[in-house]
Amino acid sequence: MHAERQSVEAQIFALEQIMFTEQYADKVIERVLGEQTYWDLTNRQTFVTDTYNIIRWWRKLTVALGYEDNDSPSMWHIWGAYQLLNAKTLPDWSELTALSIELLNDNLDKATSAQLNSYPDWLWQRASNELGEQWLNVAQGLNNPAKTYLRTNTLKTNASALQVELARENIECQLLPDTDTLEVTKYGHLFKSKAFSQGWFEMQDAGSQQIAPLLNVKPGLRVVDACAGAGGKSLHIAALMQNKGYVLSMDIHQHKLDILKKRAKRAGVHMLETRLIKNSKTVKRLKDKFDRVLLDVPCSGTGVLRRNPDAKWQLANNNIENLITLQGEILQRYSQMCKPGGRLVYATCSILPSENQQQVHAFLENNPQFKLVEELSLLPGVNTHFDGFYGAALERQV
Repeated sequence: MHAERQSVEAQIFALEQIMFTEQYADKVIERVLGEQTYWDLTNRQTFVTDTYNIIRWWRKLTVALGYEDNDSPSMWHIWGAYQLLNAKTLPDWSELTALSIELLNDNLDKATSAQLNSYPDWLWQRASNELGEQWLNVAQGLNNPAKTYLRTNTLKTNASALQVELARENIECQLLPDTDTLEVTKYGHLFKSKAFSQGWFEMQDAGSQQIAPLLNVKPGLRVVDACAGAGGKSLHIAALMQNKGYVLSMDIHQHKLDILKKRAKRAGVHMLETRLIKNSKTVKRLKDKFDRVLLDVPCSGTGVLRRNPDAKWQLANNNIENLITLQGEILQRYSQMCKPGGRLVYATCSILPSENQQQVHAFLENNPQFKLVEELSLLPGVNTHFDGFYGAALERQV
């Protein structure tokens, strides 16, 4: 009992940090796991799963408890409500005595769709307006916990060899047909594995792995990934190019590019250069210089809410409006790096057409030298089990 109470206290501490001080969930979870050195793998997995699920269902849980939107609920009650709604028996602790499943169900009988599916009203309304009747399925799809996918680094190995290597360390994976992607079905210490230290894989959602192929790269081309971040897609591009040619990974954050350099070294990628975007001149100097341009632009992240459920509660409608303006500016300015005859891919991890199809449509109206040649729209709960992504491949006419 003492051990159970301790682990629940650790969970409640983590949830308070995430929900009341707006710290990133993944960072808080990582910190707590680092402190709980005596937890076994099962304990650690339960902690991670339950913490993410409580954040995911936060609004439904507060409504079930009868709280108003602006109340600061008792985290013990939230934890207890989550257990009861998942058919668990509550421990006999004083903090939980007021709770009953009847009370929770009575309150949920009066709840709205946005409350039951655990979304803020503004996001529910906006997504309904943009996606129409598809939204309910997408909303439910985004509430399924994310699975873990690995991208095989084909510069060093192939997917079946990686699968065998990981199985030796008790990590079981399933190969997704016709891909270099593995779905992890039984966890072990992935990042302590020999395969990881040798650079045989990167963790990357299977939906995200569909973006780089839209560039249609070949060995020997010059490619720029202009919003590279920590470079998951840059590394994928380098593998698709068989390490031959040139990849320039740019970002406005040096610390992300530093992480990318380490990842590239581990992956055995040696044709990649990183460059900090200091001002608009950095991009201007590269006019007409690249065969391929990837613009994986800053976005609302609504496509990856399964992975980052805390983002539901930290996003605001005016954030999205500001992002839409920024996306349009990036697409207009950075597209100039694409040579005549080259290909540009505009990508987001959003499910909202205002950040996706509408951006591309507006750009094409103002830039008749570009033509849409391929489009990808992954909507969880509608046409994919993966995260939500959008990609549009545009060719610049000669």
